[in-house]
Amino acid sequence: MIKRVLVFTGLLAVFGAGFGLAYSLLRKSPAPETTIQNSTVLLNRVEEVCKLVTVEGHFSELYDETNIRRFTVYVPMPSTFSFSKKAILQVEGKVLVGYDLKNIKITADSTQKRVVLSHIPEPEILSVDHTIAYKNLSESFFNSFAPEDYTRLNANAKAMLREKAKGSDLMQEARLEGNQLIRIMDFIVRSAGWSLFIQTPGSNVPLPADSLLT
Repeated sequence: MIKRVLVFTGLLAVFGAGFGLAYSLLRKSPAPETTIQNSTVLLNRVEEVCKLVTVEGHFSELYDETNIRRFTVYVPMPSTFSFSKKAILQVEGKVLVGYDLKNIKITADSTQKRVVLSHIPEPEILSVDHTIAYKNLSESFFNSFAPEDYTRLNANAKAMLREKAKGSDLMQEARLEGNQLIRIMDFIVRSAGWSLFIQTPGSNVPLPADSLLT
């Protein structure tokens, strides 16, 4: 009987030592994490475009937004409590500005050896490509962030970049680059013995390109 007790005690000691050793090893070297990612890419539609990018602007901004939700309790007396949530985002963006040429018209008159450009558009923002990094998120118990809040913050950050681009010199720089391209086209047309004319909006008479770009 004593022998059986000793054997059983020895087995318990061995098991306990093995368990303790395994536990200490796991604490020192935690098990590796595994992330499984899966995505499905669907092509929604394909559109034909004719756009000319003339300038590219890079922006880096801090965007912060605070939302305050107020609750009024009328028992035993009216009291208002405020619960806020705030997000601070680092927004990095690239804005492409240029011309949408889908409506431009080019007419060649072989009798007078002239090329007429009409319906020349104004420069516009063609695309806004951005990334965001959440620098700080603070919320209250009764006013926390929901999934739709992150979607809205992303859209607001993109809209902020668009407004920043509109208020910068990108539009003027794009217009100057557009004029430079017309000068190059005018040089090529003149080299072939022809003349380049531009018909401006609201005018029925095309004017020589060089007279409009001076």
